[in-house]
Amino acid sequence: MERNSLKNLWLPALSCLAWASLVQAAICPGCVELDDIIFNKTIARFPYALVKFDIAFPYGEKHEAYSAFSQAAHAVTDDLLVAAVGIKDYGDNENKELGERFGIDDKQFPGILLFRHGIEDYLTFPSHLDVTLDNLKSFVTTNTELFIGKEGCLKQYNDLAKNFINLKEKEQKQRLQRAEDLKKTLKKDHEKVSAQFYKLFMEKLMAKGYDYVEEETKRLLRLKAGKVTAAKKRELGVKLNILEAFRVNVLTKEEL
Repeated sequence: MERNSLKNLWLPALSCLAWASLVQAAICPGCVELDDIIFNKTIARFPYALVKFDIAFPYGEKHEAYSAFSQAAHAVTDDLLVAAVGIKDYGDNENKELGERFGIDDKQFPGILLFRHGIEDYLTFPSHLDVTLDNLKSFVTTNTELFIGKEGCLKQYNDLAKNFINLKEKEQKQRLQRAEDLKKTLKKDHEKVSAQFYKLFMEKLMAKGYDYVEEETKRLLRLKAGKVTAAKKRELGVKLNILEAFRVNVLTKEEL
């Protein structure tokens, strides 16, 4: 086969691969693509909105962290819009003016803004922080009424788990009863499963003491590292996240 014929075959294939790479780079599950036409109206429909201003086809660890945050946020709340604005530096420079409106240019990509009850009140993700899943969760949780914790964690139950081991037995029993009462109000199946794990760990801590946290953490990590299904590995991960909520410095009798 002649060289030109081979070239004619390769070029379409390479074009398809390049296009596939661009599409893959832009994927952000749950993210809403915004432009200067729909920006205001869309932001106004949600109590809170997290918006990432970036290149038109973003990629890399920061984009992956934002995508992971989007999935985590959608799993726990309907009150947060997770969106993206792709800014082009070629052609019509699409969305460039929208970025400039909020003081974001190509030297600051990605620029991440948190809007609260409209477009007038917004905060900028701190430039000194790395764009990671945990930092994005902390940024939103700290500056809103929303709670986007680790997978499987529930805010009200995290509050019950806080300092649990240092409470007197009477107070521990009260929190355990509160956990049972809260469970009756939950509607989502995955929340009910998490609530049961919180209750189980409360009961174990009351029976075995704080050493249980370390022992159970090691056991769960061993299981997770073994040959288990993806579903089981995810369940073990949820248990580990919830168990972490009980971790605390144990007070001595004199301190109690």
